[in-house]
Amino acid sequence: MKASAPGKVILFGEHAVVYGRHAVVTAINLRCYAEALKSSTFRIESPIATTSLDFEKHPYVSYAIKRFMEVKPIDGVKIKIESEIPIASGLGSSAAVTVAVLKALDAEFDAGLSDEELFELARKVELDVQGRGSGTDPFVSTYGGAWLIPERKPLDLGEFRMLIVNSGEESITSEMVAKVARLRDELGDVVERIFDVIDTISLKAFAGEGEISRLMAVNQCMLKAIGVSTKRIDEIVEELEGLGIAAKITGAGGGGSVVGVGSDEALQRAAKLFSGIIVEPEREGARVED
Repeated sequence: MKASAPGKVILFGEHAVVYGRHAVVTAINLRCYAEALKSSTFRIESPIATTSLDFEKHPYVSYAIKRFMEVKPIDGVKIKIESEIPIASGLGSSAAVTVAVLKALDAEFDAGLSDEELFELARKVELDVQGRGSGTDPFVSTYGGAWLIPERKPLDLGEFRMLIVNSGEESITSEMVAKVARLRDELGDVVERIFDVIDTISLKAFAGEGEISRLMAVNQCMLKAIGVSTKRIDEIVEELEGLGIAAKITGAGGGGSVVGVGSDEALQRAAKLFSGIIVEPEREGARVED
C-alpha cells in the first residue's frame, strides 16, 4: 500500500516551542510518499540509498518500522520512498517520511491505527532520532492544516501563499536543537527571555494582531540571537526584504530554508531570482494513496 504525508512550514516559534512556548505552523502542499509491501526481509529504497534496516542511513524509516513492530510484529517489509520535499531543508521532510511510512505500514498490515496513535508513534520516532523535540512536525504531518501549538488550536489561513528559498546549506535538526540546548544551559534566563519574545510573536500572529511582516522580522532577529541563522540566510533575508518580502528561517536553522510572505507579484519575482518555490497551506494530512 502507498501512503503520503505533507511537509510543513513553521511561520513562527521555532526552537521556543521545544521549551513549552507557542508556534504557528502549517502543512504545505509538498508531500512524501511511502510504499509498503509485505516481504520476508526488510528492504528500504530511497533516493539516499537501498538498505536493510539501517539506523544511520535511514534512521527515520528504520525507527518507524521498529516502532510499528511494537504495535504489530512483522517478519519483513519492502519500503520505497519518493518525496517532493527537499531533504534537510527545514520543511519537515523527516516527519513526513516517518508519518508516510507509518501510514503505509498501517494500511499494508491492517493495524487499524487512529490518527492519534499514528502521531504518537511518529513522535516516538522523532525522539528516537533527535533525542528531543516538540512533536510539532509529526503532528502537522499527521493531521494537515494550520495550527497554534502546543494547544492544537486550528487556524484558517485561507488563500495564503509563501515563498520558500533554500539556502543551499544543509540543516540538521538534531544538531541545531542540541546547539540551542547548550546555549540555554549556559545563559539560562537570557535564552528564556528570548523564548518569551518568540512566544508573544506567535500568539499575536495567531490572534491576527500586528503586521505579519514585522512579526517575521522580529522573530528572525530572535532566531539569529540564539545562533541558528547563518551568514547566507541573513543575506537571503536582506535581499528578500529589498524586494518587499518579509522573511525568516523556517525550521531548525543552521541552513535549510527561508520562508517569505508578500504580494503575489513580489513572490513570483523572487521565486525566479532565487530559484524558490511558492507553496500553499495543505488541509489534508496523512492519507492512503491506493
